[in-house]
Amino acid sequence: MIYEFSVSNYFSIYEEAVLDLRVPGTAPALPRFRQSKAKPDVRLPTVAVIMGPNGSGKTTLLRALVDVMRIASIPSLSTAEAPINEILPFLSEKAQNEPTRFRVEFDADWLTPGKARELFRYELSVGREPSATSNFILREALFHFPKGRPRRLFERGTPGKAIYVSPKFGLKPKDPRLDAVQADASVIATLMMLNVHIARQMANGLQRGYVFSNITTQGNWQPSTERVMDLYADDAMKSWMKRQMQRSDLAIQDVDIRLDGTKKQAFFHHHGLDGAVPLPFESSGTKRLFHILPQIRFALATADPVILDEIDGDLHVDIVNEIIHWFHDRKTNPHNAQLLVTAHNVGLLDDLEKEELFIVEKGPDSATRVHAAQDVSGLRRDTRLYPKYRAGVLGGIPKIG
Repeated sequence: MIYEFSVSNYFSIYEEAVLDLRVPGTAPALPRFRQSKAKPDVRLPTVAVIMGPNGSGKTTLLRALVDVMRIASIPSLSTAEAPINEILPFLSEKAQNEPTRFRVEFDADWLTPGKARELFRYELSVGREPSATSNFILREALFHFPKGRPRRLFERGTPGKAIYVSPKFGLKPKDPRLDAVQADASVIATLMMLNVHIARQMANGLQRGYVFSNITTQGNWQPSTERVMDLYADDAMKSWMKRQMQRSDLAIQDVDIRLDGTKKQAFFHHHGLDGAVPLPFESSGTKRLFHILPQIRFALATADPVILDEIDGDLHVDIVNEIIHWFHDRKTNPHNAQLLVTAHNVGLLDDLEKEELFIVEKGPDSATRVHAAQDVSGLRRDTRLYPKYRAGVLGGIPKIG
C-alpha cells in the first residue's frame, strides 16, 4: 500500500505537494481503513479521490506518481527512450535550475516474497543542464525500515560517483554491473536488466503500479481492445465482466467474444434486440467499463494500486460509486488494494470519508497545491462532504465568468 507521496518542481507543481494517506488514530475503525501489514500502528485508506477545478493539476499529481514508478523500473536502450527525459520542471526561470524531486513510501514483500511486507521509501532527484536536451539522476536512494529504523538498500549521487548497494543485492562493492548504471537510468531498472534477482522483484512490483493506470506523460490511454479481449479469454475474468456489464446496463443479456473473420470482436446481446451489437457501436460508458474492468480485477487480486485519471469520465456516478465500494469492501478487496483517482463528479463526495478526499488548487502564481479534506479546520465527521464542498469550505471550487 502507498503511505505517502511527494513531488516538487514537476510541470505545474513547484513547491512540494504531498499526498499523505495515513489515517489519524482518532478516525473510527471502518472497513475502508486498513491496518498496515508493515506498520501495525498505521492505517491507510483503500480509496483516495482527488478533486479540484479543471487545469488545477489533479492529473499532474497522479502522473508524477506514475512517472516515478516508470523511471525506477523501465530500462532504456537509448537516451531518447529514457523515461526520465519526459520530466519537465515548473515553467519559471528559477525552477529551470532546480531539481525535480520525488519521494514515495509504500510497503512490499520484495525482501521476503510472499511473506512479510516491509516499509520502503524511494527517493529520486532529477537534474538538468541548461544547455542539454536530456535529464540526469542527481540522487537516487531506496530505504527499508526493519524494526522502524531506516536502512539503505542502495544510494547514488551525481553521475560518476560510487553507488552504494546493500549486501542484500548479492553484489560486491565494485561489482562491474554497477558500472552499467547510466546517468539517465535507475539502479533498479539497470540491475533488473542484468538479472539481479532482487532488482527484478522490485521492478516487477513497480511496473504493475503503472500498468494498472491510464496515465502517461502525453495523456491518458487505455489498453487496446485486442489486448482486453485476450484477457477475457480467462473464463473467470469473462464471467465477472459479464456480471458487471449486466449490472451497469440492465438491457445487456450477454457478452460474446468471438472471431469475426480474422479478428476477435466483442458482441453485446440486448433484451428485445434480434441481433448482437458490436462493441464499437455501444455507448461510451459501456466501452470504457469494458476496457478498465481487467485492470481493476487484477489489482483486487494482487493488492497493487490502481491509478486512474477521470474515473468518472463516461461513467454514471453510481457505477463509479460501485467501483469504489469494491475497494472499500473486505470481501471484494481482501488484499488491501488501493484505488487512487481524479474525479469531477461531486456526487461521489457523500460516499467518502474526509480521509479519502484531497483537494487540488492553483494559486495566483499558477502553481499547483494540494491539501487533504481532513486538514480543513472544524470539518466534523458527521457532516456531509457534498454541501461543504459546494459551499467552498473545502476549497477547490471552479470559477467561471
